[in-house]
Amino acid sequence: MNTLTQINAPFNGAELLIVECNNQPYTPMKPIVEGMGLAWQAQYDKLKQRFASTIMEIMTVANDGKERLMICLPLRKLFGWLMTISPNKVKPELRDRVIMYQNECDDVLWDYWMKGQAINQRHTITAEQQDALHAIVARRAGGNRKIRAEMWSRHNRHFKIAKYSQLLDIHFDDAVHYLEEMELHAKAELDSIKQLDDFLKNIASRYPALKNPIAHEIAEKIEEKMQFQDTSARLVYWVVSEAGKVIVQPMSTHHAPVDIVRLSDDFSKMHDYLTGSGILERARHLSKLELRTLP
Repeated sequence: MNTLTQINAPFNGAELLIVECNNQPYTPMKPIVEGMGLAWQAQYDKLKQRFASTIMEIMTVANDGKERLMICLPLRKLFGWLMTISPNKVKPELRDRVIMYQNECDDVLWDYWMKGQAINQRHTITAEQQDALHAIVARRAGGNRKIRAEMWSRHNRHFKIAKYSQLLDIHFDDAVHYLEEMELHAKAELDSIKQLDDFLKNIASRYPALKNPIAHEIAEKIEEKMQFQDTSARLVYWVVSEAGKVIVQPMSTHHAPVDIVRLSDDFSKMHDYLTGSGILERARHLSKLELRTLP
C-alpha cells in the first residue's frame, strides 16, 4: 500500500509539489512545465517516451483542497528531464525562465525534501554592502574615473551581472576579496591643466592657421574667393602681406606675380651691359640688313 506525503515548495511565484510514494519522492510535472511557459501536451508526450518506466499517476491535493490525479516523475529523474529542454529552442521571452528552472528548480525541491526548507540564495546585497563595495573602489581608484570604471566593469563581468547592485548576498565576501586583490591596468589620469595643454597642442597641430593670425586671415580670404570660382578646376592665388595688411587675388594658371622693382633693377643691369659691350648697337645695325637664305 502506498503512503502519501505531500510537501509544497514555493518557487519564484509558483508552488511546486513533492509527493512521497513508497518511500520515494515524486514531483507533479504539469506545474513545472507550465511554470516554464511550455506546452504541457508536448512535454507529456516526451515524458511517456523517455520516462515511461518511472512516471506515475498520483493523487495530489490542489490549492483549492480538491484531490487530483497528476503525472509525477521521481525527483531523482527531474534533472534528466530538465536537461532535455534546450533554452535556444524556446521563445526568447521564455528563455531566461527556462534557464532559471534548469539551474534551481531541482535544487529547491531536493532541499525541501531533505532539509524541510530551501534557502533562497537569490537575495541581492543590502545598501550597506553596496556602500562597502563603493568604498573599496573609491579608495583604490583614488578619484581616477578610468580606474573606477575598469573596476566596476571587471567586477560585473566576473560575477555575470549587469550592475553591482544585482550581486547576490552569498557572493559578497568574494566580491570584497576580488575588488581588493584586482590588478589594475588603467593609466592614471592627467591633471586638468596638463589635459587642457595637451588639448590645445593637438588643436594647434591639426589647424596650423591658429598659430599665426596672418595665416588665418589668408585662409579666410581664400575661402571668400572660392565661393565664386569653379573648385573642380586648378586654382591659383597670389598673396601679399605688408604691414599687417593681407591681399589675396585669384590668378590665371598661365601667369605669375612679378616684383616690378626687382625686375626693373635686373633689366637695368642687363641694359648697361648690352650698351657698354656694343652688343646693343651691333644688334640694331644688323636688324637693318636684309636676311638672305644661304644656298
